[in-house]
Amino acid sequence: MTVARLHGKPSERALAGIRGIRDHLLNVDLDLTSLPSLEPEAIAAAIRCCDSDPEWRERILRGMTLIAMFDGPPSPEALELLEQTATAFQVDPRPVNSYRNVMEGHLLALRFDIMRRGFIRQALEATIKAGGFSVLTATLKVLSGHEDRAMRERFEGLKSYPAGSFGKAYADFIEINQFDFPGTPGGPPPPVFRHDCCHVLGGYGTTAAEEGAVVGFQAGFEGLDPFDVILFVMAEFELGIGVSPFIPGEWHQLDPDRIFAGLDHGSHVSCNLIKDINPWTHFADPLEDVRQRFSIPARGRAPEYP
Repeated sequence: MTVARLHGKPSERALAGIRGIRDHLLNVDLDLTSLPSLEPEAIAAAIRCCDSDPEWRERILRGMTLIAMFDGPPSPEALELLEQTATAFQVDPRPVNSYRNVMEGHLLALRFDIMRRGFIRQALEATIKAGGFSVLTATLKVLSGHEDRAMRERFEGLKSYPAGSFGKAYADFIEINQFDFPGTPGGPPPPVFRHDCCHVLGGYGTTAAEEGAVVGFQAGFEGLDPFDVILFVMAEFELGIGVSPFIPGEWHQLDPDRIFAGLDHGSHVSCNLIKDINPWTHFADPLEDVRQRFSIPARGRAPEYP
């Protein structure tokens, strides 16, 4: 709330982000307007009175940085507050550096950091581990605009899998969205299909708000810093910075509540769906069985598509 009040009356988007953290991650009944605005040293002292573990200060600094990003264009005032907070908290200022890169237009550094720390690196590593050098070659082939016929035919074969199976649900997801199958020129490279499988397993659609939700879902189970995972969709759909070569950057298209609801949803999953499973091992099985296998609870809302 200190961040949200920095420029006066809190914006609705900043409040939506704070409510999402309150309702889905902390599960507390609290009137946000009852909270005071505090100087960074006072915030740090209050946190240490509750718990001296630096993890809480790290989490709160990340939350403050996300709220500052939801609040509108980055500002020097917000950057100064975040820098003072990182110093008072005595924690890694990396989230603040990301905010500074956005504000100062250091977009190449921001994109590199997102690719290096986020889920895309994990997806690439898992794909190569599952398929070896040939899959890396196929990935480069598709990215250069050439067809990999064997890969395309293998994925298109999922259309004939039994109704209700995970594989058929994946093929339906591709066709509902009018996407190309992996292996097709212009289609997603093989690592991206692991992200698309998370859409299917979690029950997420493909609007910008749903993309934010499914990446929140991934942040809940991936074992990476959730800030690094969520920063991908923040850059892509909230800050207008195109990170993916397939999607142009958009401004203020995320639903903050869905991101944090997704993070809570993913926290119940029993493994890392990006890194630890090979979807082909499970494609023939009923989708509901696969969800139970990995402790994926019902999402509680229907997916939405453009």
